[in-house]
Amino acid sequence: MPQPGGPMTSSYDFAIFGGTALAALLAGLLAHDHGRQVLLIADPVSPQRLPRGLDLALPLATRPQSWRLLARAAAELRALLAGLEAAAALERVDVGVVADLPATEHALAHLTQVAAGYGLASRRGVFRDVPRLVGPIELGDSRVAVLPRQAVQLRFARGGAAELVVAGEAAGVGQIVIADDAALLEFVPEAQRPPLLAAIAMTATLTKPARRLAAPVMLYPDRGVTLVQRPDLSVLGLVAGDAEIEARLASTLPGPFPLRRLATSRFRRVVTQDGAPLVGRIRPTKLLLVTGLGNAGAFLAPAIARHLAGVPAEGEKSWFAAHDPARPSREPVADLVAGAA
Repeated sequence: MPQPGGPMTSSYDFAIFGGTALAALLAGLLAHDHGRQVLLIADPVSPQRLPRGLDLALPLATRPQSWRLLARAAAELRALLAGLEAAAALERVDVGVVADLPATEHALAHLTQVAAGYGLASRRGVFRDVPRLVGPIELGDSRVAVLPRQAVQLRFARGGAAELVVAGEAAGVGQIVIADDAALLEFVPEAQRPPLLAAIAMTATLTKPARRLAAPVMLYPDRGVTLVQRPDLSVLGLVAGDAEIEARLASTLPGPFPLRRLATSRFRRVVTQDGAPLVGRIRPTKLLLVTGLGNAGAFLAPAIARHLAGVPAEGEKSWFAAHDPARPSREPVADLVAGAA
């Protein structure tokens, strides 16, 4: 959970909206590694709230360029956490991926080959030792200023550009970044969102202990279901879409049935309709969106921070240009689209 770090000022290079690990990492990297004045707008997450996703260095991506970007950024993140004596925030976990449709089977076969080229081995649909971020991101010594969402407003000028208002006064901000789904849905008017973005219903549910899964994390992209088994064998299920939720979830669980639920919550997630990430400014608001990254978002934070700071590493500039919302054609970057029946 982000903690207040730096002093408040009247102007910032970046104001980042988001309560996710990705948003916290972007704020910390921009402040510490790139020397920027950063304000993070985020509310603390209750420890009782069910997780709404997982941070996993296994994108459902078939494009080698995306894997190349991830491999470098993930290695940097591991080194960063080790340097902060926070290596325990990172664990290795086996991840099973089950394809039901022929097109997904074909994409998964290609993904498996690409992943192997970057050192991520798999066998019979189970990827071994996938890095997973499990600990909180603390910003206490990072010089990042933190405010709760209720302390700020976004105001739109006559021309449509967004400006940040703190304590009733406009704050000077070089770039406002929307870095999580809740902030995007709250602050970006639907009419101003890129057409390829879609908000889908999500259900998070925690079951009583079940039989052991084939792997601690199981992904069913065609059924829109993700399962995470905890040490006590209870299972967190994340189900996309609002049709046949119970049937799709039950089709992935091993029993014994009926499995009693300990908690259930509902929320919305933002996805891209072509399966590829979207990072860049939108008009006329001039807000910069970071979305559609799937489970791998936090592991891409070092590369995204360099992009925001204007100092991309070799090969990164072309990747971000291809995933910019202003790009006339997204066909070259379109990727695997998970189901959400």
